[in-house]
This record gives sequence, C-alpha cells and structure tokens, in this order.
Amino acid sequence: MQDLFEATLDPPTAERRFRRPTTLGDAFGVGTGPQAERAATLVRAFETEHDVLERYYGSWIAVAVALVREDGRERLEIACAPDVRLEQSVEELLFRAYGLYRQVDLTFEAGRDRALCLRMLYGVISGIFKELDRNAATHAEGQPVECARIEYLDAALKRAEGYFQRAAQRRAQLRYLAGVIGGLTVIAGVGCLLSLGLTQLPALQEDSGMYLVSLIAGGLGAILSVLYGMTSGNLRLHTLFANAESGPGPLVAAGALRPLLGALSGTVVYVLLQSGLVPLKVPDGAAGTHFFIAIAILAGFSERWARGVLAGTEERIQGSTPPKAQAPR
Repeated sequence: MQDLFEATLDPPTAERRFRRPTTLGDAFGVGTGPQAERAATLVRAFETEHDVLERYYGSWIAVAVALVREDGRERLEIACAPDVRLEQSVEELLFRAYGLYRQVDLTFEAGRDRALCLRMLYGVISGIFKELDRNAATHAEGQPVECARIEYLDAALKRAEGYFQRAAQRRAQLRYLAGVIGGLTVIAGVGCLLSLGLTQLPALQEDSGMYLVSLIAGGLGAILSVLYGMTSGNLRLHTLFANAESGPGPLVAAGALRPLLGALSGTVVYVLLQSGLVPLKVPDGAAGTHFFIAIAILAGFSERWARGVLAGTEERIQGSTPPKAQAPR
C-alpha cells in the first residue's frame, strides 16, 4: 500500500511544468495555416524550454511573439522572418514597440510596472501579427502584407508609452525623495562647519543661533516644496533621470542637493536682511525671530524667489556704485 502511494507522487518533469494549456483558438483550429504545421515541432520545443505565459504564432506568415518568464522576470520574445514583406507604417510601428520594450527592460528590473508595460506591449505586437496573419490568408502573393487596424494599434502603443513615462516618473520621484531625505545629513554637516566658523567671529556670537535656525528653516522649506510637488503632480524630473539613461546615483545626488540649496538660500537671505542690503523692516522681539524663520523657509521653498532677491540685491549694489571719473585727455 505504501509503495502504491509513493508511486503516485512522481516528480513533475520539465515538459509537464512548461506545458501550456490549449487555448480557445487552438480548440477551434484558428491557427492551422501552413506555417503552423511547418513549425509545430520547433514551437513545441520552445514551449518546453521556456515558461510561456502568453503567445501568438503566425499560421500564414513567419511571425511570432511570446511573453515568457525567466529567473522570475518577464520578457518578450519576438520573431519576424526576413522574407515577410511589411508596409513601412507597420515596420515603424513594430520598431517603436520593440524600442519601448528595450527601454522597459533596462528601466524596470522587476515589479508591477514592468509586468504591466510588457503585457501592454505584448497586446500591441500580437495585435499587429494577428492582423498581418489574417490578411496574409487572402492577400496576393508577392505583395506587402497590410495591417487594417494600424490606427487602433498605434493608439494602443501610445497608451503603453504614456504608462511607461508615468511609471518611470514615479520611480524617479521615489529615488529623488530618498536623496532629499539623505540631504538632511548634508545640512547637519554644513551646520557643524558653520558653527565652527562663527566661533572665529566674536561680533557674530550673539547671532550664531539664528544662522543655524535659518539654515535648518531653508532646508525644511526645500523639503516642503518637494512634497508639495509630488502630491500635486507638478514635480516632473528630467527624462535623463527618469529613464534608463541614468542610474540611481545621479538622481539620489540631485535630490540631496535640493535641501542643501534651500538651506544655503535661507542663510544667504538672512545675511542680506541683517546687512541692510534688502530694504525690509524687521519687527522687534519674538516677531523678528519668526520673521527671519519665515523668510528662510520661503527662500528654501521657492528657488525663483531666492534668485530674485539675489538679483535685486545685485542691481541695487551696482546702482549705488558711483561711475568712475574719466581721466582728462
């Protein structure tokens, strides 16, 4: 009895593991053209060696596309024989789809975004091959195979491109945010250096606390700006950072520089206010302290406003400088 029970637990073979269930098209004999009969043995070998999730094999022309899983990652396998004559518009559409697939493959190593992008691309490429296969059954021999629904497939590819851009932006924004949080460490280091520098200036000992407060307030304003941009959808990173053209290092570094820039802007604006170069009336007492903190937060929050303050100060300094007297001839 024990031997009989053990005999029913044979380990699954490789062929059983990768065997694909019969589709409705197979059951009704949709893909039973001459090409399907010619390549049946090779197709069976391909499906035995690969974990095929979805596939379409041309039955009248030598085209094929398959969505397979390998080492836990999904990828596309695309084949089109050299003797298959296609219209230029169809070739361009296939080239765009394959180019987008290469970008997806390099940008997303795994995860939901990669899976959705590949399934959308599989739908576009398999739709092209289905239309070509259907038209090849009735078209005149020697003529390019037409694709009757190319406008619909082009719209589907544009939707896939749009989703890829949004997914790449989401990934880039998360990495950028990680760099922003890491930039707080940089601000702490700058604060330590600033404290050491202020110890060498006895005249500024009383204001040393405000220097550090302005530095921190400017950094917080920069972080607030990034969070506002992410929640409102206005934070758009450059394509160079979002796609596979750049690794995570430059993107994280750019994020770390954002709070540092805000911290330095807050400190510089505080110095300009204290020096009198910016003609603003500062309240006395606690209101004055809150005024400086608010100005530093604003300088870190808005880079454009901080640049405007610096540009206006430069113009006032240039305007107050008397012109040089010309030497007598």
